Amino acid sequence: MEIRLRVMCADSAESEDLTRALHDWLVEDRAVGLHARISRLESDGGPVPGAMSGDALEWIQLLVGSGFSAVGLAYAHMAFRSSLPRRQQSVSVVIERGDTRITMTDASPEAAVQLAELLSRDEEGQEADESGEIGDAS
Repeated sequence: MEIRLRVMCADSAESEDLTRALHDWLVEDRAVGLHARISRLESDGGPVPGAMSGDALEWIQLLVGSGFSAVGLAYAHMAFRSSLPRRQQSVSVVIERGDTRITMTDASPEAAVQLAELLSRDEEGQEADESGEIGDAS
């Protein structure tokens, strides 16, 4: 199974930095890193104008096998988000699997359960709600 993730916020350079930080977090997380091949997917269009680095990181790709736990990814996401400074905890994490894209707007237990359920489905499983957003609306 292939899963793609990225962090989104208003500042594209900050999004890139946080996506790199999430990549490193997932590599170090034993529940995810031991059961997934994790790589960085860079922009095909070259560097983003104004970006600090020469290669824009757009996505994190996880190629997961049978030992992978969707719950492990959900908890890794929650732990990563809680480790961020308060001003960055409101960023969105975009997750794609096949034709389904969801946006996690928080690290609530409900969001973790919904993510785990989505990733546990097969490719023909039900899709996320119409907005594609997962998280506490309050």
